[in-house]
Amino acid sequence: MPYYVVTSKKPAERKRKKKIKVIAVLLIITLLLAGLFFFFNKQANEVIEQLTRSTISNRLTVKMNAAFDELMATFDDSYSSYVHIERDANGDITLITADMVKINKLMAQYSTIVQTHVSEIEQEEISVPMLAFTGWPLISTLGADVNLEIAAVGDAPCSYRSEFTEMGINQTLHSIYIDVAASVEIILPIENIVVTCPSSALVCESVIVGKVPEFYLQNGMGSM
Repeated sequence: MPYYVVTSKKPAERKRKKKIKVIAVLLIITLLLAGLFFFFNKQANEVIEQLTRSTISNRLTVKMNAAFDELMATFDDSYSSYVHIERDANGDITLITADMVKINKLMAQYSTIVQTHVSEIEQEEISVPMLAFTGWPLISTLGADVNLEIAAVGDAPCSYRSEFTEMGINQTLHSIYIDVAASVEIILPIENIVVTCPSSALVCESVIVGKVPEFYLQNGMGSM
């Protein structure tokens, strides 16, 4: 009499389903861990960037002030050295011009001084607390210090501007400024950030007695 052996497929199916569930759970855990990693990484970058920007901005301000003081000690701040005013027979102002050769020379000098002072930051250490890398603001100031590399980048471009401010009847304050912006790059573990510090230096100013043509008042720069 022949015998037949019937093999059940249920154990194999259960094993296969169990394997699928395990894979699904592992995939979910992996995605969750990846999501948490990117979240905390983003948070850490924001905290570190905020701390480093604040530190470098303060140091740049100090360097820019030192550069300004050095400039003030080396140039002639006499208004008549930079500005020439022409008047007609009645004493009315007909033309206001600036000595651009002197102003351009002054801007080049200021730019060099600023670059020299800013480059000193490269020799200084900047560090952030180790727990800042967790991305939690509440503990971002705790832990051992981690040193970061600093590199001064670019130059310190200068420009000048001329401002006219009405002080009263036929009295106008004329001011000439040099604007400069210095940049510093901080090399972080994930990405680099650039901090720029703008500054203005008052070259000279004087109260002009007499009616200043509306053209100068409206355009500021006048024919300079």
